[in-house]
Amino acid sequence: MITVATFNIQNDRIYSEIKINSILNFINKYNIDILNLQELSKYIDKSLINKLNNIHYYNYGKYRFHIPIIFKKINERCPIITKYEVIKKKTYNLPFLPSLLRRVLTKEIVKIEGKDVSIYNTHIDYLSELAKHRQLKKILKIISKDKNPIILTGDFNLKNNHPLFKEFKNKLKEKGIIHFDIKEKTWKNSKYHRAIDHIFISNDFDLVEKKLIKEIPISDHYPILIKIKWSEENDRYRKN
Repeated sequence: MITVATFNIQNDRIYSEIKINSILNFINKYNIDILNLQELSKYIDKSLINKLNNIHYYNYGKYRFHIPIIFKKINERCPIITKYEVIKKKTYNLPFLPSLLRRVLTKEIVKIEGKDVSIYNTHIDYLSELAKHRQLKKILKIISKDKNPIILTGDFNLKNNHPLFKEFKNKLKEKGIIHFDIKEKTWKNSKYHRAIDHIFISNDFDLVEKKLIKEIPISDHYPILIKIKWSEENDRYRKN
């Protein structure tokens, strides 16, 4: 069983021991194998990563700006945190104009039960429809070249009924990458019961369980958690 979660932890621009410990408790309570975060800032990054290292979790993900002192308040990263062996890692810069905030797509290739799996994590623009369209197009282009089983998560700032998201979802489905819908709001301030945080999994896996976690009060988002296993119909990735 593989447990995957995605969580926009909200950049509060302050140091918070409570937030750090809540993230660690979340990992421990649900025995999370892969945790993809959005809005991880310099304010809590070093302390969180030190504590993750102590429990043998590896993390990777570059910041959106390369001059952290100047952009400290708005500089964030989308790390992939995992206890699996990491084979390869890369951060892609996504097109961001006409918006002013840079956006990234983080990638890790990890070894799960002897098989290479590509994990992606992102946080796309929240204002510009054109920027959203360009970012989704770039993500789709990158993933389309990937031959490994895929796990894609992130804060897409798009509800599942938005035309841009529906088009993106359908194109991924054509490639055997399925969206697991959460029929509840993931951004707490939304007046609609629709998620903007999403998880996609390639059909190399079967979904066992999915849930929205509501007991963690450190963010304006709720984390999504899923449990998956290798598909019994896929002999190539069946566990020996």
